[in-house]
Amino acid sequence: MEVRVLVGVQSGRGTAETSTMYRLASTDFGMAPSVDKTTSEALGSGRWERDGFVSKIAVEGDLPVEATREQLELLFYGAGFDGVADSVDPDLWIITPSNATKNWLTVGMDDIDNDMFEYSKDCLISSINISTSIAAYVTATASMIGMDFTTNSTGYTGTEIAPKGEPLICLGTTIKQNGVDITSKVESIDINIDNKLEGKQSLNSEYYKAIRQGERGSVGISMTFNEFDKPTYIQDLSDIKSNSSYEIITEFAERGNPAKIFRMTFPNCKVTKSERTDIGGAGGLTKEVSAYYDETEKTPVKIEILDYASIL
Repeated sequence: MEVRVLVGVQSGRGTAETSTMYRLASTDFGMAPSVDKTTSEALGSGRWERDGFVSKIAVEGDLPVEATREQLELLFYGAGFDGVADSVDPDLWIITPSNATKNWLTVGMDDIDNDMFEYSKDCLISSINISTSIAAYVTATASMIGMDFTTNSTGYTGTEIAPKGEPLICLGTTIKQNGVDITSKVESIDINIDNKLEGKQSLNSEYYKAIRQGERGSVGISMTFNEFDKPTYIQDLSDIKSNSSYEIITEFAERGNPAKIFRMTFPNCKVTKSERTDIGGAGGLTKEVSAYYDETEKTPVKIEILDYASIL
Protein backbone atom coordinates (compact mmCIF):
# COMPACT_ATOMS: atom_id res chain seq x y z
CA MET A 1 0.00 0.00 0.00
CA GLU A 2 1.31 3.45 -0.92
CA VAL A 3 1.22 5.81 2.04
CA ARG A 4 3.14 8.93 3.02
CA VAL A 5 3.79 10.01 6.60
CA LEU A 6 3.59 13.77 7.09
CA VAL A 7 4.43 16.10 9.98
CA GLY A 8 3.33 19.72 10.33
CA VAL A 9 4.73 22.27 12.78
CA GLN A 10 1.85 23.96 14.61
CA SER A 11 1.91 27.65 15.53
CA GLY A 12 0.53 26.65 18.91
CA ARG A 13 -1.71 24.24 20.72
CA GLY A 14 -5.22 23.73 19.39
CA THR A 15 -4.77 24.41 15.67
CA ALA A 16 -3.70 21.62 13.33
CA GLU A 17 -1.07 22.40 10.69
CA THR A 18 -2.08 20.58 7.51
CA SER A 19 -1.49 23.29 4.91
CA THR A 20 2.27 22.64 4.79
CA MET A 21 3.76 19.39 6.04
CA TYR A 22 7.13 17.62 5.91
CA ARG A 23 7.22 14.11 4.43
CA LEU A 24 9.23 11.67 6.53
CA ALA A 25 11.17 8.62 5.39
CA SER A 26 9.05 6.56 7.75
CA THR A 27 9.03 2.76 7.81
CA ASP A 28 5.71 2.47 9.65
CA PHE A 29 2.86 4.52 11.09
CA GLY A 30 1.71 3.68 14.60
CA MET A 31 -0.48 6.68 15.42
CA ALA A 32 -3.83 4.92 14.96
CA PRO A 33 -6.12 5.55 17.94
CA SER A 34 -6.77 2.75 20.42
CA VAL A 35 -10.14 2.49 22.15
CA ASP A 36 -10.95 1.45 25.72
CA LYS A 37 -14.45 0.70 26.95
CA THR A 38 -16.07 0.72 30.37
CA THR A 39 -18.65 -1.98 31.07
CA SER A 40 -21.60 -1.69 33.43
CA GLU A 41 -21.43 -3.82 36.57
CA ALA A 42 -25.13 -3.53 37.33
CA LEU A 43 -26.95 -6.76 38.13
CA GLY A 44 -29.96 -8.07 36.28
CA SER A 45 -28.67 -9.12 32.86
CA GLY A 46 -27.94 -12.73 33.63
CA ARG A 47 -24.61 -13.95 32.32
CA TRP A 48 -24.25 -11.14 29.75
CA GLU A 49 -22.76 -7.68 29.88
CA ARG A 50 -25.53 -5.19 30.54
CA ASP A 51 -24.16 -1.99 28.97
CA GLY A 52 -20.98 -0.12 28.17
CA PHE A 53 -19.50 2.95 26.59
CA VAL A 54 -16.29 4.13 24.94
CA SER A 55 -14.34 5.70 27.79
CA LYS A 56 -10.98 6.43 26.20
CA ILE A 57 -9.56 7.04 22.73
CA ALA A 58 -5.79 7.14 23.08
CA VAL A 59 -3.94 8.83 20.24
CA GLU A 60 -0.40 7.62 20.74
CA GLY A 61 2.12 5.40 19.04
CA ASP A 62 5.54 5.07 17.43
CA LEU A 63 6.83 6.75 14.31
CA PRO A 64 10.05 5.07 13.03
CA VAL A 65 12.10 6.77 10.31
CA GLU A 66 15.32 6.16 8.42
CA ALA A 67 17.08 9.21 9.74
CA THR A 68 18.42 12.26 7.97
CA ARG A 69 19.77 15.28 9.77
CA GLU A 70 16.72 17.31 8.76
CA GLN A 71 14.30 14.72 10.10
CA LEU A 72 16.22 14.51 13.36
CA GLU A 73 15.98 18.28 13.77
CA LEU A 74 12.22 18.08 13.27
CA LEU A 75 11.76 15.19 15.70
CA PHE A 76 13.88 16.79 18.41
CA TYR A 77 11.83 19.96 17.99
CA GLY A 78 8.70 17.95 18.77
CA ALA A 79 10.47 16.49 21.81
CA GLY A 80 10.97 19.94 23.31
CA PHE A 81 14.40 20.85 21.93
CA ASP A 82 15.08 24.27 20.44
CA GLY A 83 17.84 25.22 18.00
CA VAL A 84 19.93 28.30 17.36
CA ALA A 85 22.78 29.14 14.98
CA ASP A 86 26.20 29.43 16.59
CA SER A 87 27.25 33.04 17.15
CA VAL A 88 30.63 32.45 15.49
CA ASP A 89 29.84 29.81 12.86
CA PRO A 90 26.36 30.39 11.34
CA ASP A 91 26.54 26.97 9.62
CA LEU A 92 26.67 25.26 13.02
CA TRP A 93 23.19 24.57 14.40
CA ILE A 94 23.05 23.92 18.16
CA ILE A 95 20.08 22.12 19.72
CA THR A 96 19.39 21.92 23.46
CA PRO A 97 16.33 21.10 25.59
CA SER A 98 13.92 23.91 26.37
CA ASN A 99 12.43 24.29 29.84
CA ALA A 100 9.26 22.45 28.82
CA THR A 101 7.93 20.30 25.99
CA LYS A 102 5.82 22.86 24.15
CA ASN A 103 6.49 22.37 20.45
CA TRP A 104 3.24 21.00 19.05
CA LEU A 105 3.07 18.88 15.90
CA THR A 106 0.38 17.56 13.57
CA VAL A 107 1.13 14.00 12.45
CA GLY A 108 -0.70 12.47 9.49
CA MET A 109 -0.80 9.62 7.01
CA ASP A 110 -1.77 10.24 3.39
CA ASP A 111 -3.19 6.99 2.00
CA ILE A 112 -2.56 7.32 -1.74
CA ASP A 113 -4.19 4.04 -2.76
CA ASN A 114 -7.47 4.71 -0.95
CA ASP A 115 -7.54 8.50 -1.31
CA MET A 116 -7.73 9.18 2.45
CA PHE A 117 -5.89 11.44 4.88
CA GLU A 118 -5.81 10.80 8.63
CA TYR A 119 -4.07 13.02 11.13
CA SER A 120 -3.56 13.74 14.81
CA LYS A 121 -3.14 17.26 16.13
CA ASP A 122 -1.54 18.61 19.31
CA CYS A 123 1.14 15.92 19.32
CA LEU A 124 4.26 15.91 21.48
CA ILE A 125 7.13 13.44 21.37
CA SER A 126 7.55 11.54 24.61
CA SER A 127 10.78 9.77 23.65
CA ILE A 128 13.26 9.44 20.81
CA ASN A 129 15.31 6.32 20.23
CA ILE A 130 18.26 6.55 17.82
CA SER A 131 20.03 3.36 16.85
CA THR A 132 22.21 1.72 14.26
CA SER A 133 24.04 -1.54 13.82
CA ILE A 134 26.17 -3.40 11.30
CA ALA A 135 24.86 -3.09 7.72
CA ALA A 136 21.96 -0.84 8.76
CA TYR A 137 20.57 2.64 8.38
CA VAL A 138 20.53 4.98 11.34
CA THR A 139 16.95 4.84 12.56
CA ALA A 140 15.03 7.17 14.84
CA THR A 141 11.81 6.11 16.52
CA ALA A 142 9.64 8.84 18.01
CA SER A 143 7.04 7.78 20.57
CA MET A 144 4.23 10.32 20.28
CA ILE A 145 1.15 11.39 22.22
CA GLY A 146 -1.64 13.41 20.61
CA MET A 147 -4.96 14.90 21.69
CA ASP A 148 -7.25 14.42 18.70
CA PHE A 149 -7.68 12.29 15.58
CA THR A 150 -9.38 13.15 12.29
CA THR A 151 -10.12 11.04 9.20
CA ASN A 152 -10.74 12.76 5.88
CA SER A 153 -12.38 10.81 3.05
CA THR A 154 -10.13 12.53 0.50
CA GLY A 155 -6.36 12.57 0.17
CA TYR A 156 -3.96 15.23 1.38
CA THR A 157 -4.30 18.47 -0.60
CA GLY A 158 -1.76 20.72 1.11
CA THR A 159 1.87 21.46 0.31
CA GLU A 160 4.19 18.55 0.91
CA ILE A 161 7.88 19.23 1.54
CA ALA A 162 9.99 16.27 0.43
CA PRO A 163 12.84 14.95 2.60
CA LYS A 164 16.16 16.72 2.37
CA GLY A 165 19.62 15.42 2.99
CA GLU A 166 21.28 12.06 2.56
CA PRO A 167 20.10 9.15 4.73
CA LEU A 168 22.47 8.41 7.59
CA ILE A 169 23.93 4.90 7.63
CA CYS A 170 26.10 2.88 9.99
CA LEU A 171 29.26 3.54 7.96
CA GLY A 172 29.19 7.23 8.90
CA THR A 173 29.16 6.55 12.64
CA THR A 174 31.86 7.62 15.11
CA ILE A 175 31.75 6.89 18.85
CA LYS A 176 34.17 8.50 21.28
CA GLN A 177 34.31 7.53 24.93
CA ASN A 178 36.31 9.68 27.32
CA GLY A 179 38.23 11.11 24.35
CA VAL A 180 39.04 7.71 22.79
CA ASP A 181 37.53 6.52 19.49
CA ILE A 182 35.97 3.11 20.16
CA THR A 183 33.94 2.80 16.95
CA SER A 184 35.91 -0.19 15.64
CA LYS A 185 34.94 -2.17 18.75
CA VAL A 186 31.19 -1.51 18.59
CA GLU A 187 28.66 -3.38 16.41
CA SER A 188 25.52 -1.56 17.57
CA ILE A 189 24.50 1.49 19.57
CA ASP A 190 21.16 2.54 20.97
CA ILE A 191 20.43 6.03 22.35
CA ASN A 192 17.20 6.74 24.22
CA ILE A 193 16.04 10.21 25.25
CA ASP A 194 12.85 9.93 27.29
CA ASN A 195 10.71 12.92 28.31
CA LYS A 196 8.36 10.57 30.21
CA LEU A 197 5.22 12.32 29.01
CA GLU A 198 1.73 11.04 29.73
CA GLY A 199 -1.71 11.99 28.48
CA LYS A 200 -4.39 13.27 30.87
CA GLN A 201 -8.12 12.95 30.30
CA SER A 202 -11.01 15.01 31.60
CA LEU A 203 -14.47 13.92 32.74
CA ASN A 204 -16.19 15.11 29.58
CA SER A 205 -13.89 13.72 26.87
CA GLU A 206 -12.63 10.40 25.58
CA TYR A 207 -9.46 12.09 24.30
CA TYR A 208 -6.50 13.43 26.22
CA LYS A 209 -6.95 17.07 27.21
CA ALA A 210 -3.45 17.63 28.55
CA ILE A 211 0.01 16.13 28.09
CA ARG A 212 2.28 16.42 31.11
CA GLN A 213 5.67 15.14 32.20
CA GLY A 214 4.99 12.40 34.74
CA GLU A 215 8.52 12.20 36.13
CA ARG A 216 12.00 13.48 35.39
CA GLY A 217 13.32 12.61 31.97
CA SER A 218 16.21 10.25 31.37
CA VAL A 219 18.91 9.66 28.78
CA GLY A 220 20.47 6.26 28.24
CA ILE A 221 23.05 4.75 25.90
CA SER A 222 23.62 1.05 25.29
CA MET A 223 26.38 -0.48 23.19
CA THR A 224 27.10 -3.99 21.97
CA PHE A 225 30.76 -4.78 21.32
CA ASN A 226 31.91 -7.10 18.54
CA GLU A 227 34.03 -9.16 20.94
CA PHE A 228 34.80 -9.35 24.63
CA ASP A 229 37.02 -6.36 25.35
CA LYS A 230 38.93 -6.95 28.58
CA PRO A 231 40.26 -3.37 29.09
CA THR A 232 36.78 -1.90 28.63
CA TYR A 233 35.21 -4.47 30.95
CA ILE A 234 37.78 -3.92 33.71
CA GLN A 235 37.50 -0.13 33.40
CA ASP A 236 33.70 -0.30 33.44
CA LEU A 237 33.68 -2.28 36.69
CA SER A 238 36.09 0.22 38.21
CA ASP A 239 33.95 3.16 37.06
CA ILE A 240 30.82 1.57 38.52
CA LYS A 241 32.48 1.13 41.91
CA SER A 242 33.97 4.63 41.96
CA ASN A 243 30.88 6.31 40.44
CA SER A 244 33.15 7.92 37.85
CA SER A 245 31.76 10.00 35.01
CA TYR A 246 33.07 10.82 31.55
CA GLU A 247 32.01 12.21 28.19
CA ILE A 248 30.59 10.24 25.27
CA ILE A 249 30.32 11.74 21.79
CA THR A 250 28.43 10.11 18.92
CA GLU A 251 28.58 11.40 15.36
CA PHE A 252 26.47 10.37 12.38
CA ALA A 253 27.88 11.76 9.13
CA GLU A 254 26.51 11.70 5.62
CA ARG A 255 28.47 9.12 3.66
CA GLY A 256 28.70 11.31 0.56
CA ASN A 257 29.76 14.40 2.51
CA PRO A 258 31.53 13.51 5.78
CA ALA A 259 31.57 17.17 6.85
CA LYS A 260 27.78 17.08 7.24
CA ILE A 261 27.56 15.66 10.75
CA PHE A 262 24.86 15.14 13.37
CA ARG A 263 26.78 15.18 16.66
CA MET A 264 25.48 14.32 20.12
CA THR A 265 27.61 15.10 23.16
CA PHE A 266 26.78 13.54 26.52
CA PRO A 267 29.11 15.31 28.98
CA ASN A 268 28.17 13.50 32.21
CA CYS A 269 27.95 9.75 31.63
CA LYS A 270 28.11 6.97 34.21
CA VAL A 271 28.27 3.25 33.52
CA THR A 272 25.30 1.39 35.01
CA LYS A 273 25.93 -2.06 33.58
CA SER A 274 28.76 -3.97 31.88
CA GLU A 275 28.02 -7.57 31.07
CA ARG A 276 29.86 -10.41 29.37
CA THR A 277 27.80 -12.15 26.68
CA ASP A 278 27.97 -15.32 24.55
CA ILE A 279 30.28 -16.98 27.05
CA GLY A 280 29.72 -20.37 25.43
CA GLY A 281 30.57 -19.01 21.99
CA ALA A 282 32.78 -16.26 20.60
CA GLY A 283 32.39 -14.02 23.64
CA GLY A 284 31.05 -10.50 23.70
CA LEU A 285 30.31 -7.47 25.82
CA THR A 286 27.36 -5.13 26.33
CA LYS A 287 27.32 -1.98 28.40
CA GLU A 288 24.70 0.51 29.49
CA VAL A 289 25.34 4.12 30.38
CA SER A 290 23.14 6.80 31.94
CA ALA A 291 23.74 10.35 30.73
CA TYR A 292 22.92 12.82 33.50
CA TYR A 293 22.32 16.57 33.58
CA ASP A 294 25.59 18.49 33.30
CA GLU A 295 25.88 21.70 35.33
CA THR A 296 28.22 23.36 32.84
CA GLU A 297 26.23 22.62 29.67
CA LYS A 298 22.86 22.79 31.52
CA THR A 299 21.68 19.67 29.69
CA PRO A 300 22.32 15.91 29.60
CA VAL A 301 22.82 16.07 25.82
CA LYS A 302 24.06 18.78 23.49
CA ILE A 303 23.31 18.37 19.79
CA GLU A 304 25.29 20.04 17.02
CA ILE A 305 24.53 19.82 13.30
CA LEU A 306 27.58 20.82 11.28
CA ASP A 307 27.48 22.52 7.87
CA TYR A 308 23.74 22.95 8.16
CA ALA A 309 20.84 25.34 7.59
CA SER A 310 17.76 24.79 9.73
CA ILE A 311 14.52 23.72 8.03
CA LEU A 312 12.38 25.23 10.80
